[in-house]
Amino acid sequence: MICLTGDIHHDSLKINDQRFIPDGMNEIEICGKYLELLKKYNLKVTFYTTGMTFQEQWEEFKAIAEADNVEIGGHTFSGLPRKTESTDAATGLPSCSHAHSHGTYEDQEQDVQKMIGIAEEKTGKKLLTWRSHGLVKDENTEKILFVNGIRFISDELNWNKILPEKTEAGLISHPMNVLMDHDHLFHAHRTCEYVERQRKNWPFKDAPTNRSFEIDKWGRIVRAQIQAIDEMGGLATILMHPLCMYLADGFKTAEKIFEFIASLKTKCVWASETEEFLGKK
Repeated sequence: MICLTGDIHHDSLKINDQRFIPDGMNEIEICGKYLELLKKYNLKVTFYTTGMTFQEQWEEFKAIAEADNVEIGGHTFSGLPRKTESTDAATGLPSCSHAHSHGTYEDQEQDVQKMIGIAEEKTGKKLLTWRSHGLVKDENTEKILFVNGIRFISDELNWNKILPEKTEAGLISHPMNVLMDHDHLFHAHRTCEYVERQRKNWPFKDAPTNRSFEIDKWGRIVRAQIQAIDEMGGLATILMHPLCMYLADGFKTAEKIFEFIASLKTKCVWASETEEFLGKK
């Protein structure tokens, strides 16, 4: 089985990748084109989306959020904004697009509640799934999520876990167990120089998780991992950002992966459907 996911951000967040979008386009428009490819191959996707996307760009995003093959998950309300202009100017290199802390317990709880509230207001559906922006979480995150009705989370990176599991806070975690795109792709601002600077503090030491790849090589690794997990009877959770896929090669590799998934004798599930894998061995 496969859980295909993507992360989507509001334009005003000004993440690094957004700086490389061609004039006249934005991340939501790119996501719409990506969704058309998913529909072509009859694939389902969970889009983890910032709450401010609903607040600031609902008219653009509405058709995506209401598509039959789309499930919406929370991706924080604000996207953990961080002013990067001064750091960029001082170093000549782009800095991280998000803050590394949620702030106080109250700050985090308010952000979660605002995310849930606006998503449910706009879609009319209960928000059940979550991925923290930048995978930034602390000892309070899962407790806050559970108390506020979130039941599924996909924040862990772990290639050794091929099945979801229950966390101490009561959430169902389905780890990203396939090489994710953004931090392992040369694209946009992620030049060789940037990657070498980042690797000094990169927590994953084993190849290939400590490396970045050209898009073709990354795509081959992803297809091999998907097939291996599927053959073991596991759940392959894949993170592919529509924006990354567009900037890297105009969706060429994304479409190869979609075609490959569609050829397998398996099915795609939403994040909220991963509970069926609990207890399997």
